[in-house]
Amino acid sequence: MLLELVSLLLASVLTALVAGNNLSAAVGTLLGSRIVTRGFGVTLGIIGFSSGLLFEGYLMRGAAASLQLGNYYLTSYAFAGTIVIFLAAAYFRSPLSLTMALIGISTGIDISQGLAVDSDFLIKLVVVWTLAPVLLIILSFYINRATTSRPMENIWQEATILKILLVVVALLTGFTLGANTLGLIQELQGDTLLTEVFMVVAIAAGSIFLSGGVIKRVGEEIFALRYHNALTSLIVSSAAVEAATLVGIPLSNTQTLASSILGVGFSHRYKLLYTKPFLTVAATWVISPLAGLLLGLAAFII
Repeated sequence: MLLELVSLLLASVLTALVAGNNLSAAVGTLLGSRIVTRGFGVTLGIIGFSSGLLFEGYLMRGAAASLQLGNYYLTSYAFAGTIVIFLAAAYFRSPLSLTMALIGISTGIDISQGLAVDSDFLIKLVVVWTLAPVLLIILSFYINRATTSRPMENIWQEATILKILLVVVALLTGFTLGANTLGLIQELQGDTLLTEVFMVVAIAAGSIFLSGGVIKRVGEEIFALRYHNALTSLIVSSAAVEAATLVGIPLSNTQTLASSILGVGFSHRYKLLYTKPFLTVAATWVISPLAGLLLGLAAFII
């Protein structure tokens, strides 16, 4: 009972960190361009994260089963280790793929404890994580070029429509993160009513008090987002995460959003494009799972 409570509390802390860190990815454009107030943006994020968790979080059950942590002691270790990696990345102001770190540490735990490793699942993950950025860069490149190449007939009307679409897509972006990343945490902890209540409360707390905006900062450094650009980036990113969720594949919002932003930047022939932040993000796609794997292997010593 005590270990279950510890695991639940660690899952809640991790949930709050995810919500706070990713709120800006969902509503950063809305807040930066003053389309909505901060209060409205935070509320939108909370609704998106929570609804994704509650309605589609169960789709990560297969992924959680493949990681085979098995008991609350190992689950607590996985959550605590991921929190440590997350906070270390935040200290160095570096974006982190929490999904990759959590899967890395869970795999390391399996190896250290002599548990069976689902190699088919891991190979599938590596393939998806490798191909997704390339495909999203290409897709966002052509979509953004197609949508921005035509002249606007009624600038004010189209601007209004874009603002409404951005609000809708921001909600969908929050929904997909709730379903995928937070869904994975929920299924690792155990999908119970108590888990859902704790995680929804943590989503609200993290969104209100911890929304520092690492991904928003990175996004702005890679490309100065306008309405069209932001809409394309968010649509492509959220569609990719939702597709991955439907087939039970954990996919990082950090990875999809950074890739789609880069593709949008390339569509403008390098205008206002800065690749250094993207390369920093890309480096974390390798560092996150490896750091998690090493920390998971250390469970053998403990």
